Amino acid sequence: MKNCVIKTTSVLAWALMSCSVALAQQQKQPQVFKVIPEFPKEQDTVELVYDARTTVLKDANDISAQLTGYTDFKWTTTDIKFAKNDSVWTAKYMLPPNLGLMNLVFKSDTLEDKGGEKTYSYILSASDGRQMSGGLLGWGLLRTPNIVDGVPYVVDSAAYKSDEVLLMWVKYELKYHPENRFRVLYAAASALKHMNTPESLAKLSKELITLEQIPDISEQDLLEIHRVYREILKDTAKAEALQQRIVSQFPKGQYVKDQQRLVDFKLIQQAKTDDERLKAAMDFIDKHPYQEAEVAFNDANRISYISAYWIISVYTSMNKDLPNYSKYMSKIAPYEALSNVIYRSLDVPYLSQKSIGAAEILPYARVIMERLNYYKDNFQGDKYATLYYSNAPLFAKILVDNKLYDEAFAYAAAAQSTASYKNANLNDTYVRVLEGQGKAKELQMALEKSYAMNQSSTYMLELMKKNYSAKNKSDIGYEQYLASLKNVDKGKELKEKVQKLLINKGIPDFELLDQHGKKVRLSSQKGKIVVLDFWASWCAPCKGAFPGMKLAVDHFKDDPNVVFYFINTQERKPDMKDYVINYMKENSYPFTVLLDVDSKASKDAGVGPIPHKMVVGSDGKLRFSEVGYMGSTSELADEIIEMVNVLKAGK
Repeated sequence: MKNCVIKTTSVLAWALMSCSVALAQQQKQPQVFKVIPEFPKEQDTVELVYDARTTVLKDANDISAQLTGYTDFKWTTTDIKFAKNDSVWTAKYMLPPNLGLMNLVFKSDTLEDKGGEKTYSYILSASDGRQMSGGLLGWGLLRTPNIVDGVPYVVDSAAYKSDEVLLMWVKYELKYHPENRFRVLYAAASALKHMNTPESLAKLSKELITLEQIPDISEQDLLEIHRVYREILKDTAKAEALQQRIVSQFPKGQYVKDQQRLVDFKLIQQAKTDDERLKAAMDFIDKHPYQEAEVAFNDANRISYISAYWIISVYTSMNKDLPNYSKYMSKIAPYEALSNVIYRSLDVPYLSQKSIGAAEILPYARVIMERLNYYKDNFQGDKYATLYYSNAPLFAKILVDNKLYDEAFAYAAAAQSTASYKNANLNDTYVRVLEGQGKAKELQMALEKSYAMNQSSTYMLELMKKNYSAKNKSDIGYEQYLASLKNVDKGKELKEKVQKLLINKGIPDFELLDQHGKKVRLSSQKGKIVVLDFWASWCAPCKGAFPGMKLAVDHFKDDPNVVFYFINTQERKPDMKDYVINYMKENSYPFTVLLDVDSKASKDAGVGPIPHKMVVGSDGKLRFSEVGYMGSTSELADEIIEMVNVLKAGK
């Protein structure tokens, strides 16, 4: 690979950017990074090769790279995962159109390799032998992030250069691309202002006056001058005068459009009712479709398309207005808006609130699935794939709940490829998909892998027992079968986790009535191990944990020295007795529920977020206290059982 700074005769040749002395030195050193083919074409998919053997990442088990690109005078970031291939690390990457410069930072855990003073920065060359437009300027900017606002800090500080060096690369850019005179202005002005000498400021002033007097100057070029006055020189008078000229000269130009977009977005924020807010958001999107070119102005003025889209998604779905939901969500942009829309209009109502059924939410989910797949299939980068894989479990569940097993399989399998049976909720969905498809062999494998990872739901445990009984004509040996599946390492991890959670604190006494009117005082249980589970009727994770807690209760049902109390607290209704009795009966939970009507007992115990589980030792001391529920029935049961067993062993 040729290391050329200014000229290259190869089509789209990669040239390592460095000064001539450094280049001569580097030619004698082993090549740490290279691209295959050496001279790729624009939009080719290339192989990136990184030899970490002489770097700080030589012992790394996993390596990724943050690729910063300078494309059309804009900075972009792409995360790329590398795979070990013999003694080197490799990855595939499709070169985007108009890529002028790229810089790579290789990472593994907390370690990173920026390439030191030389960096891993490259410039692309075009078919006419010139560097790609913006590439030379980008190289100057990359090493002066402390001088020019908006430049990412991605190279080693040892590579930083002075104002004079930045101006040199500005001159090189203009030498080979004189058409970029206004596009280099902000960088040149930043350097001259940073130098802050009478000579540099006079030179900048003269250049601005000369540029303003160019005949038939475009609006965009005037806006670049305006930006220098406003952001770099802080000259309000000249900025306002130029602003008036722009409005007068270009009444339908970008500046006027930007200002109108800002006014229309503020109408969303000023809306006083839900209907007004929805109308303002839809009007905003109708009048101002998302444009990448407008991102800088939007960010500077806090114009959020993400907010506009989630407002539309939530209110149209709540109003059961599928036509308008489809109209706007099918064109949603930028892709980041999808994450918020999925969470607010699908995840919350379907999984958290359970306020909408599977059949009803399906058409809304299909709109989002189509848009999500559009981004995954048409755009390169881990961020697009991550959005798909992180939401695949939700779409798989919606589809399987509609008995669309074949369609659900694509999403469930994709999600499982990254989760590797470490998520109980996903495992439950995946198992139901396989069961619906009639894939008995794959189903049994999934059940056993999930159990080995201690990530099984109640449904999965019941299905495992059912399948075992059907195969063996009896339940005999079932417990031994389960024990044989246990992952020894997972069991060891659980024991280590429980040991780390062990505490020894006092806990305030309390006296509460249970659901049958019987008084229960904590101090009266001294001599017994007491498991407390603080929950509320509105708390989905609290109730989601009950099947796992039931397994733990059943495990100790014949042990009089272990008792469980489920403390109902933080309720919004004053009388929960009837609800509790009915809920426990309907779900066959043999729980003793204590009614903390005023939430005093939970507050005194230090309970905030719920679910919150505590285990009190036989001496009356608080020994375990843990908040939350991760979704695995089997893991929760095993954890509670291990906590109790640790205390029974006298720890």
